[in-house]
Amino acid sequence: MIQFQATITGYGGRPCSLFSAYDPAARVLVVSAEAAYRAERREGCIVLTNDQDIARDGLFTNDSLMDAIEAFYSLKAGIASDGKSARLVFGNRAARANPEQSIERDSIDTNGPKYRVNPEITCGQIAALATCLHAARSDTVERTVKLAESFRDLLGGGIMTI
Repeated sequence: MIQFQATITGYGGRPCSLFSAYDPAARVLVVSAEAAYRAERREGCIVLTNDQDIARDGLFTNDSLMDAIEAFYSLKAGIASDGKSARLVFGNRAARANPEQSIERDSIDTNGPKYRVNPEITCGQIAALATCLHAARSDTVERTVKLAESFRDLLGGGIMTI
């Protein structure tokens, strides 16, 4: 289980910290609670933030926003490893952090969908997007490692280069 603390400032509403957990085996992200801004790390959490002044594991910037929106929609549309459960779940204490109401599909071009973000998007909603991006990237790394292990097993422990 990977625990996240996304601490975001500078957007609509109050600065906040959003707490979530990602289960790589189940491939499910649970966004559990939005809390008041917290600069200190909660034990066991990966800290994601746009605040340059706090200790962090990942820095979220405006340049990451479109990738984060794509990760959000990918998780939202995905199915967990059990073949039936949702990959993205918002708990009651984090329902306001769901960014869906602040994002509108604007158009589509050869590079994929384009989105329009409401200028009043909240810190909590940005925190959810940052968490989705990091969870999706964690999932990609985990799946790549498993694929490499499968190739190793298939080759009987031999060496393979790609």
